[in-house]
Parts: sequence; structure tokens; C-alpha cells
Amino acid sequence: MLLGKEREKVISIALKCRKTGLVTLTFGNFSLRDRETGYVCITPSGMDYEELTPEDIVVVDVEGRIVEGKRKPSVETPMHCLVYKKRPDVFGICHTHSVFATAWASCQARFPVVVAELAALVGEEVRTAPYRPMGTVQLAEIVADTLADKHAVLLANHGVLAVGADPDTAFVNAVVVEEGAKIAFYAQNIGKLNVLPPQDCQALRQWMLDKYGQK
Repeated sequence: MLLGKEREKVISIALKCRKTGLVTLTFGNFSLRDRETGYVCITPSGMDYEELTPEDIVVVDVEGRIVEGKRKPSVETPMHCLVYKKRPDVFGICHTHSVFATAWASCQARFPVVVAELAALVGEEVRTAPYRPMGTVQLAEIVADTLADKHAVLLANHGVLAVGADPDTAFVNAVVVEEGAKIAFYAQNIGKLNVLPPQDCQALRQWMLDKYGQK
């Protein structure tokens, strides 16, 4: 079987997202790009994550053509593939429908950065891609363009796309966005939001790059 370990990794990320409440039922989709072949391993369309086996994960090329797999790939395969094509630094993608981030994406309000951890992740506010129908090339294009060189983007009336240098980083980024959205929601119901200014967000992002973690 082609890319067996990579297929197992995609399943593990999908299950982590399910267990942490970032997705419900069969919503969302997850992928990784293999560094050697350039192939993309992506979750199948409409299958319960708890029942997935490595054989169910579909291997496609960066154009979305099936290389190996017996299942129909996620309807959002065009979005994943286009992001990979435009972002050579990205090797993992999590597309979730997490509640609080999707709520911000579903109203005509800018998603405020009020949490230092979120600022350290994005360096500025998380942008919202305008609404386009699910599973379309139009959605793929607007999401990839709005994401640009950032680590996460909201999808209007839809959900969140988080990316990373590997699937685990993409998962962490999806969690951080949802936590930031949750805190912003509660904070605005307590009092006036203290939104972090752009210069502080950028400083926190640089600090994260320079100081955080094991180098």
C-alpha cells in the first residue's frame, strides 16, 4: 500500500479533531502532503472517522487526480490541493467546522485577536474568505488567496482552514484558532474587547518564531 504510515497519520489527526470537538459527525476534512513524492493523502468523503482504515484514505496528486485508493476523496480536495500548490511550506491541512470560529465566520464582524497565543500564531487578525459554495473550485481559489502566507483562515458561513509544516502543527493551529474564537466570544459578552494592536500581534509572532519551543 502506498504511503501507509502517512495514511495512518491522517486518520490520527482526524480522530484528534473529533475528540477535541473541532468536528462533529463526518464534517471537516484532513490531509498531509508527502515530502518525497508530493502526493496528498486525504480523508474520504462522508465516512465516519472512527471507522476509517488506512485503505480508506485516498492518495491524490497535487492536481487532485487519484493515485491510489478505493474511496471517493473529500469534496474539498480541490481546496487542499490548491493550498499545497500555492504554499510550498505547507505539509498538513485541517479543515474543521469548530463551533466558535465558525460562528465568527458566519456573522459580518471581524474576528478580533484578543488572546496572545492566537496573535503569536497569526501575527495579525485571522482573515475571513468570502462565501463560496462547498466543494467548488471557486471556494478553493478564494480560500487559498485569502490565506496567503498565514496559518489559518475563516471560511464565511462554513468553517476554518488551518495549515502547518506538518499535520500536527496544522492541528495545533486549528485548536488555537478555536480557543481564540471562544475567548473572544465570551469576552465581548463580559465587557469591551481589548483587541491586541497590530504591532503587538507582530511582536508576539516574531517572539514565537525566535524563542518558543525546542530549537
